[in-house]
Amino acid sequence: MRTALALQIATFSRSLTARLATALLIAFPPLMSVGMVVIAREADAGGPSAAKLAPYREGTVGEAVAALAGQVVSVVALIGVGFAIAWLVGREWADRTLGSLFALPVSRAEIARAKLLVVGAWAGACVTLAMVLTAGALALADTASFTGDVAAQLAKVWLAGLLMAALALGFAWVAVRFRGYLGAAGAIIGVTAASQVLAMLGVGAWVPFIAPAMWAGAGGPEEAAAIGPASLVGATGFAALAAWASVRAFARARLD
Repeated sequence: MRTALALQIATFSRSLTARLATALLIAFPPLMSVGMVVIAREADAGGPSAAKLAPYREGTVGEAVAALAGQVVSVVALIGVGFAIAWLVGREWADRTLGSLFALPVSRAEIARAKLLVVGAWAGACVTLAMVLTAGALALADTASFTGDVAAQLAKVWLAGLLMAALALGFAWVAVRFRGYLGAAGAIIGVTAASQVLAMLGVGAWVPFIAPAMWAGAGGPEEAAAIGPASLVGATGFAALAAWASVRAFARARLD
């Protein structure tokens, strides 16, 4: 496993995809969550954008930031981690390097596990750092509104972000089935769009890619209260099943 991990770490760390996804995962949540709320509450924040900014003026600054963070982190984790794992798996076909894996002294199942472990560890670190930066930016912007309840909500957002990242690892299976990362990229876009529709239809509590985001407050406090342990356990189980299926599919991949 050490050989497989070393190979995947070297490949992933040198890629442009990893660098762009890292910037997205770390920088976007604090900039968007805190920045949008601060802009919305400026005295001159009016004009055509007033209606769009209105929701970010409700409650305290801390409450607004925590609510917006639930939306931002969930979406960014799904898309950023999804594209990262899709590239790391799909590149074996796109770059025609799959054949060389047959000559390595490790099994393709171990290589697949290494890919998931590398991206999973990277995603966890990025989401954690993003939430630390969000909390720090909030404390600088409005220390008084950074209450215990707000801190607890940000902790929920962090956990939801980790779960969304784990769910995104399942796009590795799509990359294997489509023999490249383009099919997985399409699946990520499709899942993101479908999730919006299903959430509006009121069935998000039972959709793995929606439940964590709703629990983190992406749909508002009422929707968050409707997410019970069963929904989160279901999402976790789906993530584990998708990871297992991804390893199995990659292990059985063929050159023809």
